[in-house]
Amino acid sequence: MGEKDDVELPALSSSPLASEGLDHDHDQLVLIPRPSNLTQDPLCQLQNWTLKRKYAITAVLCLASFAGAVAPLSGQLNLADQEKLYHKTKTEESYPNSAALAGIAAGPFFFAPISHLLGRSSVIFWCLVCTLVCQVWGAVMTHADDYIPFIISRLFAGFFGAVPTVLGPRILTDLFFLHQRGRAFTFLHMSFLFGTIAGPTFSGFISANAFFPVEFWWTVGLLGFTIICCLLVLEETGFDREDTSKNPEIPERFLANRLATFFFGTRVIQPTTWEETAKISLAPFLVGLCPVTIIMGIFTLISFGFYVGVNALTPVWLQRPVSAGGYGFTLKQNAAFTFCHWLGIIVVQFYSHGLNDRLPLALARRWNNGVWKPEYRLHVLWLPSLVLNPIGLGIFGAALKYHLHYLVLALGVFLVTVGSLASVPVTVNYVVECFTRFPAEAGIVVGAYRIVFGLTISFYINPWVEAVGVGWVYGMMGFFAVFSFLFVMLLMWKGHAIRRVQFASLASSEEGERLVR
Repeated sequence: MGEKDDVELPALSSSPLASEGLDHDHDQLVLIPRPSNLTQDPLCQLQNWTLKRKYAITAVLCLASFAGAVAPLSGQLNLADQEKLYHKTKTEESYPNSAALAGIAAGPFFFAPISHLLGRSSVIFWCLVCTLVCQVWGAVMTHADDYIPFIISRLFAGFFGAVPTVLGPRILTDLFFLHQRGRAFTFLHMSFLFGTIAGPTFSGFISANAFFPVEFWWTVGLLGFTIICCLLVLEETGFDREDTSKNPEIPERFLANRLATFFFGTRVIQPTTWEETAKISLAPFLVGLCPVTIIMGIFTLISFGFYVGVNALTPVWLQRPVSAGGYGFTLKQNAAFTFCHWLGIIVVQFYSHGLNDRLPLALARRWNNGVWKPEYRLHVLWLPSLVLNPIGLGIFGAALKYHLHYLVLALGVFLVTVGSLASVPVTVNYVVECFTRFPAEAGIVVGAYRIVFGLTISFYINPWVEAVGVGWVYGMMGFFAVFSFLFVMLLMWKGHAIRRVQFASLASSEEGERLVR
């Protein structure tokens, strides 16, 4: 854009700190990162990039994350029909869910580098199209010898479906300032996690009195609607503030802009060669080798991994006959039981929305005279990760061991849901702010840690139960969850020093920026 696009920008936001949970009316939040004076810049708050426009993009991004999570896990509950059709046990019928989780962990490693070449919005759009195809594929696997192809369809549904959530942090980092990101990340990741819960719930009710493929057909409509919304609303948000001449000219007319964004994505992003893309593909692995990522990853692996294990195996425990230690639930009863997850994620949404930005900002002001440290974000985790998650795992194990009322089991699931899900936006946001030039790559690594333990648990849970008993399996998980929080405490204490031990090419954070004046 030319000189006519230059606008005068304020150095400070107009919002007093009181609006962010602080009580000093004369303090103001500094805009970090510093926006440029060009209307192409998504952080330019005047003219083109209004809050309404940013909220619309964020809403569609959240919808895409939700739909992408619903699809691969939509067949999680209807085990009875699959058991009869494929002649497999209920535990073997949980393997497609493990395949879906494996796809969710692996897909982003492939598509994050491709997004540098083809554009983020374009990759999100086409991955949702491919997810829709995978849902149709899963729905037509209705013959006795289709078990393996059915598992593969779940693998690829997860492979494509996770992409909006992983590319989302990069878009949100482009759109929002430091003091706004906590809430933005909360909405994005809660949308994805809600999809993993709502998908099985809706599918359970829909397929309760029908043959199981119907649980995939309804997601086709959801994905189709989401694809249309992406086509209408999503935009490319990348902008180079250091060398503005690198930014491409983006068509302003609607049709030309849509064609350039989704069908000729290279026209709206900075030129990138295949060689550069190959180098970028190494970034997630380099980020994953940094000590700060490993330490946070261990916490995530243990703390959230047990939730994945509980969530994936709860249908098995509920639908087992009472004589075999289960609760003998029907599919519809199992679907109704999942509302304890819904209640948990609602509580997490309110908790995270209220604290994920306010508490770190308050700590920065109180402890460091308004100077920012990424570790301030971690203090949100004390209650959910150290208290609620271990207690929930203990209650869940006790309910199974002593065959307590299913409402006790639901209480355990509720507490584990709150304890585990509340950690997701915080851990992703923290690692992203340790590698601000590689937000998607940082999100990929944290996501892989979050899933890798949970996706394998169905393969060894039975030997573990046989060795120590079901009560001690989940009791041990509770103790491991407490142990994992020591890694968070280590980062709270020595995070600054630990973050300095990393590859020089990755080093970038916003530590030391003064947030208030």
